[in-house]
Amino acid sequence: MSHRCDIQLDNPRGAYRAGETVNGHVYLTLSERALIKAICLEANGYACTAWQLPQKTKKPKGTQPIVQGQPLDLDSRVDYFAKIDYFVGSEAAQPQIMEAGTYNYGFHVKLPQNCPGNFEGAHGHVRYTLQVLIHGSADRPLQVLHVRQLLIFPQNSLTQENRSSEVEIHEQTPRLKFWMKPLHLQLQIPRQGYSPGAGISVHVKLHNPERLPLREVTYSLVQISTYVAQLKNKPKRTDTKVDRQTILSRSHELVSLPKTELENFQHLHMLQVPQTAATLSVTQCSCLQLNYEVEVLVRTQQEKRLISARIPVIIGNVTPPCPGRLLMQEPLDASAPEPTPPVETAQKLAPNFSGSMASLSSNFREAEFMTATNLNKTNKHYLSGEQLDFRPRYVYYEMDQAQSEEVKSH
Repeated sequence: MSHRCDIQLDNPRGAYRAGETVNGHVYLTLSERALIKAICLEANGYACTAWQLPQKTKKPKGTQPIVQGQPLDLDSRVDYFAKIDYFVGSEAAQPQIMEAGTYNYGFHVKLPQNCPGNFEGAHGHVRYTLQVLIHGSADRPLQVLHVRQLLIFPQNSLTQENRSSEVEIHEQTPRLKFWMKPLHLQLQIPRQGYSPGAGISVHVKLHNPERLPLREVTYSLVQISTYVAQLKNKPKRTDTKVDRQTILSRSHELVSLPKTELENFQHLHMLQVPQTAATLSVTQCSCLQLNYEVEVLVRTQQEKRLISARIPVIIGNVTPPCPGRLLMQEPLDASAPEPTPPVETAQKLAPNFSGSMASLSSNFREAEFMTATNLNKTNKHYLSGEQLDFRPRYVYYEMDQAQSEEVKSH
């Protein structure tokens, strides 16, 4: 027995802001008459972390063989919403005969206000899924017919992060080499909050009292992922993993710098924020946090003389004022299923995201620096279905050539 199923949303991209309502239709086509106990739509939004903690090998006593300790399983999960809508029957219902044909079921899912954005990491993720389940009869397992991923934008206001930020670092020199004069590095950024596609203007001031020849200056945007999990059956025992991933890096050679500029060197660089997940604080998610830093490294031509400084930034999302309506196409035909519009068609419908970026073209891009993960990986929380590799997509702004040259000239 074969079934064909499709989920169509009022927003073809499947992109929504936290607090909005997801409206759509499920089109189910039965190729032949079937005995059905239940048909339902399961909506889930959650964050979870999981990994194994290796154990030390126990030393053998006498002639006993070496015993390898079993790794400990750690995991944690935060649910933002979980909803099941039954279109036909229920868990306790008796199977009924359904004739062959196409069936249309409408649904509504209200998103909570506190939903964070999508994220896929090495030891955890934040996902929002809609999946259609069918239960043929009591002696058959529940079957996943179709899975649809939602892209959620959190409600974060970058207007509150308009304060400038500054950090100063002094080089740590050996105490015995008291004649060495330390380098002094100062970083400045005009504000702390940025969105994908925006430029972070980084102002570098280096005081080089010994006028050491410089080699290069490197600017990096670093994503810091913090994963927290509890030991199974022992929730009081927790473990933390911190991953630092450079998502953007640019370098400038300084070998030809004039000697007159070595003592008080200044440099200005614009880092354009790539498509990436929004900052996620511990108040939003207890098991997974995301933070960002701008890191600047200045190397001299002496291998052991270098200095670096880091300054935190907040990454948010710029979303349409009303993406559900602005991206809505013609009303769906309830009599027969229609294929979901291709990405190219949906991109043409993209509105201006904000007044400050009205001249920038925007689209949705996959987070290339993230590893594609299996959407339906089987675990105790999930039913196994078709194998899908998923990498989240985020709003991304691009400057044209004229604007790029104008920024460089400043």
